[in-house]
Amino acid sequence: MTRNRHDASAVEAAAAIRRLSGLPDEAVRVVLTTEIDDGFRARSAGGVLTVTASDAGAAVAGYAAFARRAGVAHVSRIGTRPVTRRLPEGAEVSGDAAFGRRVAYNLTVGGYTTPFYDRAQWEREIDLLAASGVNAAHLTLGQELVYLKTFQRCGYGEQEILRWLGPPSHQPWLWMNNIQNFGRGTSGTLVDRRAALARKVIERMRHLGIVPILPGFSGTVPPGFAERWAGSRTVPQGRWYKDLVGPVRPDWLDSTTDAYAAVAEMFYAEQRAAFGTTGMWAVDLIHEGGHTGGTDLGAAARGVLEAMTAADPDATWVMQAWAGNPRRELLEAVGTDRVVVLDLTGESHRDDGFGGPEWVWGILPDYGGRTALYGDLADVASLPGRWLGDSGPRGLAGLADMAEGLVNNPVLWDLFHDLTWADGPVDLGEWMREWTTSRYGAADAQAEEAWRNLLATAYGPWRHGRNGGLPAETVQALAGLPVDAADVHGAPAFAEMLAQLAGEMSEAVPAYAATDSVIAAVPSLDANQASLVGPRALAHPEGALIPALRALLDAAGRLDSPGLSYDLVDLARQVADDAARAALRDVADAARAREIGAYDAAARRLLVLIDAQEAVLGTNEHFLLGGWLADARAWGAQEDEAAYLTMEAKRLLTSWGYEDATVLDAYANRSWAGLVGDYYRSRWALWLDEVRATLVGEATKPVDWYVQADRWNRADTTYPERPSGDPRQAAAAVLDLAVRFVGEGVSGQQERDV
Repeated sequence: MTRNRHDASAVEAAAAIRRLSGLPDEAVRVVLTTEIDDGFRARSAGGVLTVTASDAGAAVAGYAAFARRAGVAHVSRIGTRPVTRRLPEGAEVSGDAAFGRRVAYNLTVGGYTTPFYDRAQWEREIDLLAASGVNAAHLTLGQELVYLKTFQRCGYGEQEILRWLGPPSHQPWLWMNNIQNFGRGTSGTLVDRRAALARKVIERMRHLGIVPILPGFSGTVPPGFAERWAGSRTVPQGRWYKDLVGPVRPDWLDSTTDAYAAVAEMFYAEQRAAFGTTGMWAVDLIHEGGHTGGTDLGAAARGVLEAMTAADPDATWVMQAWAGNPRRELLEAVGTDRVVVLDLTGESHRDDGFGGPEWVWGILPDYGGRTALYGDLADVASLPGRWLGDSGPRGLAGLADMAEGLVNNPVLWDLFHDLTWADGPVDLGEWMREWTTSRYGAADAQAEEAWRNLLATAYGPWRHGRNGGLPAETVQALAGLPVDAADVHGAPAFAEMLAQLAGEMSEAVPAYAATDSVIAAVPSLDANQASLVGPRALAHPEGALIPALRALLDAAGRLDSPGLSYDLVDLARQVADDAARAALRDVADAARAREIGAYDAAARRLLVLIDAQEAVLGTNEHFLLGGWLADARAWGAQEDEAAYLTMEAKRLLTSWGYEDATVLDAYANRSWAGLVGDYYRSRWALWLDEVRATLVGEATKPVDWYVQADRWNRADTTYPERPSGDPRQAAAAVLDLAVRFVGEGVSGQQERDV
């Protein structure tokens, strides 16, 4: 039986390698053996690549490592390049895992990236997970079926639960006990289709040695549960953020009660019937400000674990270390042998880890799937020096990439996952040369120069003391209040509440991540960031990336690869974002000086820059709003459902939610063609006109930014699904405009000296 299982897994691994490499059947050979503990050995001879590995996933990772180190191809989340020449004779690459647990995905990935993936997209995604050495990943796809079946058994009608579940784009936040009854919910047909796909995804993950981490039962229940189940105890959770602001959360069913045990038994039975068991279950009690209503937290945790292990004797409880969780008393109550803690940012553990249980060191590469360049690569490369040897923190058992969304910053993903095979700190300079050579198809001095600049700027240290303030217009918009250019008051009471919330959250969650796009921000003369969350200031000078863009444009004149095309567009996008800060400052200076001629000229220049960013984004498939919306529309069983799913896919990127969620506005902003050229540009054009009216003494009209977003979300405008235009020409146009705003910038070495 073991031999047959190994043979089948080898076949699956070889198929994945062929999909990633483009090699023919006869050129790929996979051998799985128990002689390798956890790793791979890859060798090419006679035009055949032989990968000997411990399991199917390690074999696929072995090909990815071989492709890059041998320089014959490139495997990356964005920019995979197939083998296009004969394999080198006698090339050998090996890797042995430093840790047994390699985890991927924040639970939010199911909303910010994959809610509308089809089977082909999931197949590619799983191939990429395996190539990255991942052997466990959160999966929320299809889980709505479990909740539907469970609560129908509790006396709810099908339509009640379908409404409660929300659309696929927003369901992950129900699993985390943050929202409920979003939009008009979902449909039975959609539930069934997604469950069918989930079965295929789970099967493929298992074939490649990736354990799906499925949502366990935390006690989240629909409204009115206590009235339907006599003797049950439910605890209202208030509003999402510390019960201060945001949507009303679902009630929590006290997990110390018999009612919880009974419902949990139903839940896990439905889970097992629909998808089987995987041995890993994600549950986060009192997540992001929830509470137990006086129930002892340790006792509540024991109730969760008892129900989980009763249903799955091999169960491991997967918890997130985030916002003060998991509490010490919770961990002490459940013991350590059934728990794995995911330290989302790698900054929540102590010297003793988490006091006993296994835990994994995480990074949080983005909030909301935003597109800003981000990640301290030198810090990531140095991580093995902190955990290898006897001085490393106790209990460390693995790595976790906890990105909230996936389609951004491929260099950060690739470097972090390479740490799986590292036996010491990574030589970042050597790693970058190897990475760019395989990614672009050849070594290139200008490409290397571009990345030297980026390592010192956008991909350098991101913590700094230049945090910006919250503009008054933004405060009003987040409060759900209209903004009048002639009377901006900033909603002081709401601002005070936000300050309280920020203070409470900062005690539990250190400042993290980069700022985002001014172009995507609520329009204001003082705009400095789109989302509420982030430092509201760049970690580098506004023109610092211009030399990198100039160098990468030069390299693109000689080289051509999917990775280079993406990187060029992504860099031009960031240069435009950075230059927009200077462009807006020109607008603000002219407005405050009440120089109408200078104001009109500066306003036009800002809109021209936005148009240039839209143009460059439209040249690459990864920056198209139209693709995201087409994927959403494809899941609709009829036109009405297709339009609804498209609307909610747009809503996630703009207002995030409805009137009760205005504080989340732009949390998941993206610099995508369509969003930039239509939604963001129209907002700026409107506001610039309103500001102009104040300068010439004309009447102004208050702008309700939520209403503007809702109107745009509901419009049936179509956007291109395929790229068009020349990325080099479009990037060069951005470069020319940026130089006008901020000058030539500084070189990578000069930036390091600043």
